[in-house]
Amino acid sequence: MVITKETYHHWMLNPKNLGAIESKELLQLTKEHPYCQSSQLLFLKSLHNQESIHFNKQLKFAAAIAGDRQQLFYLITEKDKRHKQKPIVKKNEKIVIEKEKAKEQLGIGQPLQFDNEEKHSFSEWLKLSQAKPIERKDKTFKKDYSLNDKLNLIEEFVAKDRPKPKKEEFFSPSSQAKKSVEDQMTFVTETLARVYLEQEHYEKAKLAYHQLSLKYPEKSSFFAGQIELIDKLLKDK
Repeated sequence: MVITKETYHHWMLNPKNLGAIESKELLQLTKEHPYCQSSQLLFLKSLHNQESIHFNKQLKFAAAIAGDRQQLFYLITEKDKRHKQKPIVKKNEKIVIEKEKAKEQLGIGQPLQFDNEEKHSFSEWLKLSQAKPIERKDKTFKKDYSLNDKLNLIEEFVAKDRPKPKKEEFFSPSSQAKKSVEDQMTFVTETLARVYLEQEHYEKAKLAYHQLSLKYPEKSSFFAGQIELIDKLLKDK
C-alpha cells in the first residue's frame, strides 16, 4: 500500500488513533527508512496503543535516534495523562459545586433567626438569678430587716429555684459529656443545629438533626433532608 502525504499527515496529528493496521504500514515504512525519526516515533506510538510486547524493543531504538527525548516522552504519555487528569478535575469541580449548593440550602452564612421560646428560657434564667429577688425585696422584706437578712433570703430563694431551668447547662462541655441521650434531646434545638453549621461542626449538626427527628417525628422528613445536605459537606473532608 502506498502511504500518501495526507495519510501520513493525519497520523502525525492523531497519533492516539494508530492501531494494528497503521502499525503494519509504519513497520514497513521504518524498514525502508530506518533513520526517519518521525516514522520510528509513530511506529512506537502504535505499539504503545496496542500494548504490544514489541514496545520496549522499539522504545530503545526510537530513544537512540530521537533528537528530543522530551518530545518522545510526551508522545507516549499524552493519552494516559489526558485520561487520568480530566475525570479528577471534573470530580473536584462537581464536589465543590455540590458543597456550595448544600451550604446555600442549609442557610449557612445567613443571619440566625432565634426562636422566641429559646430566648424566653434564657431570660427566665436571668430573672431567676437576678431580677426576681430584687423585685420581691419590696414586697417581702420589712424595712427593719438587716442587710444580711435580706441577702440570706435572696440566696435561699435563688438556691431553691435555680435547678428548675437547666438550658444553660447545655453549653458546658464537661456537663454535656455526662448527660444521657434523653437529656441531650431535651435541649437540642434547630437554632443550635444552625450554630453548629455556622461553626463548621458538621458532625455535631448532623447528630442534632438526628435527635430532632426523634423528638419531632412530624418533621422527620425535613431533618432527613438537612442530614443529607450535611453529608455532602462532609464528602472528601
